[in-house]
Amino acid sequence: MLLLKATERNWGLMGPGSWEKRTWKINTDGTYSMKTTYRPVDREDLTLEETREGALYEEQMEFLQECIHDYWTDEKTDDCDGTAWEFKLYENDTVVRHRELGYIDGIEPYVRIAGMLNQAAEMDAQEENE
Repeated sequence: MLLLKATERNWGLMGPGSWEKRTWKINTDGTYSMKTTYRPVDREDLTLEETREGALYEEQMEFLQECIHDYWTDEKTDDCDGTAWEFKLYENDTVVRHRELGYIDGIEPYVRIAGMLNQAAEMDAQEENE
């Protein structure tokens, strides 16, 4: 069952082959999928997508639960850090909290969630390459 959907959009400088968007879907059992969309290198190319699946460790799930249940905020920032995030929290397949797409620089817990998701994806990618 879906727990959290987090979308990261690249609002920085992009060129051919740059990633445009990453979407994580984290389930209540800790499994997740992450889909990355890239800009085409050539105009005639279709949008390129890559999907990766993995699982969060128990400690990561506890950390995530703490962030989304204890520290959820609608705080906004004017900082421009190059990426924007959107978060949707689900209960029984229904959105119960929604943080609109925007910058998160300096806003805990979103910075912590984003860091943990990126770290988990990097660790899973390294394990795939070994």
